[in-house]
Amino acid sequence: MLEPFDPSISSSGYLALARKRHQTGTSRLSEDLAWMLDDEAYNCGLNKEHVDMLTDPANWSATLRDENRKPRVFLDARINQRGYAEINWARGDLEILYDEDFLANYAATARSPNAVSGRGLGELMWWRRYELLVSNVTINRSPTAQALLYAHGARLNELTSFLASRVNLVGAMALTFTYRAGAIVTADFVPTISFDQLHDFVQERGQRKVVRMREAVERIVPKE
Repeated sequence: MLEPFDPSISSSGYLALARKRHQTGTSRLSEDLAWMLDDEAYNCGLNKEHVDMLTDPANWSATLRDENRKPRVFLDARINQRGYAEINWARGDLEILYDEDFLANYAATARSPNAVSGRGLGELMWWRRYELLVSNVTINRSPTAQALLYAHGARLNELTSFLASRVNLVGAMALTFTYRAGAIVTADFVPTISFDQLHDFVQERGQRKVVRMREAVERIVPKE
């Protein structure tokens, strides 16, 4: 097995290691996973076009640009019923979204799960067969799968660092590993901020939503 995850190793470094192990014929992956290594252009499911749109000031609200501020973003992550992982800033179980920091049309489209070619604009990464990959590591003890899983974790860290330099990243989810006797037993998405901060963000989101709904009603219903 590999050493514990090293954040100083890049995603491309871990992909190269996984390909090397895969090509030697030892600990080969199933076809459902092997395509990731056979594709030399594979970038751990990153959608660069969607990242570019998020970091483009043209998609930020006029108020934000006038005040020379950056939009607030929380990078969420979740696993769907098919066992695929979705990294998204506009949708997620936590619903930490500052849609008022963006153009209304862009924010609304980003919240849609399939606005463009079956992929929502808010989705920045899409990890196919994620749970299968994890089981190849935790159950099959595959060194190749472990290197590939590490590559995805490293790519998520790289995306987080990139966004932190372009937007006001209030928090994110990171892929973390637990080990027993040197082997990975779990791979989980864990917030990079404290649970107290997370609770405050979720609570604040609900309060802002109530205020905006009240303001919308007041604009529609004239005061007596």
